[in-house]
Amino acid sequence: MNQTKIVLSYLALSVVGAALLVVFVSITPAPTSSMVLPEKIFVAGIFIIICVFGVSFSLRPNWVRPFISKKDNIVKNHTNALKRSFRGHHPDCKTFENHRMMYQNKTWCAGCLGLLIGCLLSIILVILYVVVPFQQPPTISRLLLFLGLLVIALVYLEIILGSRHSIIHILSNAMLVLSFFLITTSIVELSGKVVYGFFTILLCILWLDTRIQLSRWHHRRLCSSCPELCKIYEATIIFGR
Repeated sequence: MNQTKIVLSYLALSVVGAALLVVFVSITPAPTSSMVLPEKIFVAGIFIIICVFGVSFSLRPNWVRPFISKKDNIVKNHTNALKRSFRGHHPDCKTFENHRMMYQNKTWCAGCLGLLIGCLLSIILVILYVVVPFQQPPTISRLLLFLGLLVIALVYLEIILGSRHSIIHILSNAMLVLSFFLITTSIVELSGKVVYGFFTILLCILWLDTRIQLSRWHHRRLCSSCPELCKIYEATIIFGR
């Protein structure tokens, strides 16, 4: 299956997942009681674990590849053969200049930096959500849920259109993870049940993976139109950021 079909499949699944949440909110009556503290801690713990993995992938995207596949070695060999170095998780060429930024004499991948910021902020917010006694009105929960879904759609659009500034890319990726926090806590408040919170976290993983697939597709599109001869993203599949 080519990259375009993969992206379309992921987008379709993401839309179905979002639609299921909207239907759930529309037909589910308000819970008779709030989720008890141990249940909140359980959902928050899973969310934090996912965010910790997000932090690790932001700092080192391919760290898990040697454990599950030999493709990483193929990528490295191919890269060495082409004499194309990488900076900020992207080929060191003008085509990908807007996908990285310099900070304190270090080159950062704009997408990964945004995900890193979003994960760290979300960890802080979900801890506050658990420890601070707070009863969120259902109307506010619904508004935050739809706001979170809107942010996800805008992030996907930003990737498809291709941001011309690294700062915009950083902000959009940070907001993506924050939208996961908004959606998860809203569903928890609206349902009062652990199972719905867990299901929402699974959907957040799907939405994040869709963002990664979109990024890969966009990178390959940029690579194909680039005048350079290396064509790294056309010849190999690399964790896109």
